[in-house]
Amino acid sequence: MLAGLVLASFTLTPERRAPVLAAPTSDDSREARIVPVSRGVIRGLRVYDEPEPAPSSAPTSEATPGVAVEAVPDAQPADTIDPEPEATPDPTPNPTPEPTPQPTARPIARPVAVVTNPTTAWAEAHMLELINASRALGGLVPLSMDIGVADTARAHSAAEARVRYVYHDGPDGTAFSRDVPACATGWYGENTGKIWNDNVDALHREFMAEPWEPINHRTNIMDPNFRRVGVGAVIGADAMYMTMVFCR
Repeated sequence: MLAGLVLASFTLTPERRAPVLAAPTSDDSREARIVPVSRGVIRGLRVYDEPEPAPSSAPTSEATPGVAVEAVPDAQPADTIDPEPEATPDPTPNPTPEPTPQPTARPIARPVAVVTNPTTAWAEAHMLELINASRALGGLVPLSMDIGVADTARAHSAAEARVRYVYHDGPDGTAFSRDVPACATGWYGENTGKIWNDNVDALHREFMAEPWEPINHRTNIMDPNFRRVGVGAVIGADAMYMTMVFCR
């Protein structure tokens, strides 16, 4: 049964990072849609008790017959009443210093691993076989599967499945920010597409049928400088989404 394909591929340079976004396409459409992007090299406060205020001096009122007069202590003669000692503030204990929190290293952001199933695991392995068979026909060394890069490819395929279209730069960021850290060399290429009825062969044939130009899927597959690839497949509501990230 024939299957339609939606696909895109590119390799970016830091100087030419113009975002390219493939417009959403109808789920019922079955013709191939390609989004080419120019190819290149990515090279506590302490609290103190306040002392009581010192008694102030005041003149002694004269006694008035029939009126009780309250004596002011400081106004009485010194030889009759001893002045009360000034209140001494209670000592405040020094607060115990809290331990200084030690800085902790921030974890490196990594793509969330997408769980595979037997169908997607087979699709990823079969695509790698098809890629290496085409490279062998061109006299090129086979690519090895990079598990870490495959996690990045799966995360992108999962993001595409949520919006139901393929793209390089879109809701989950840019290919540059995804793939450069994954490859860890500054070099990368990315192919992505939709697959219906698990027809992985049809997607690969579509890639290899493209003309020999440095801006398409075929060029990424046949680049002699690439040595690793991460293939990530995710089953969406309308199709299987597959992303291939090529690394040197």
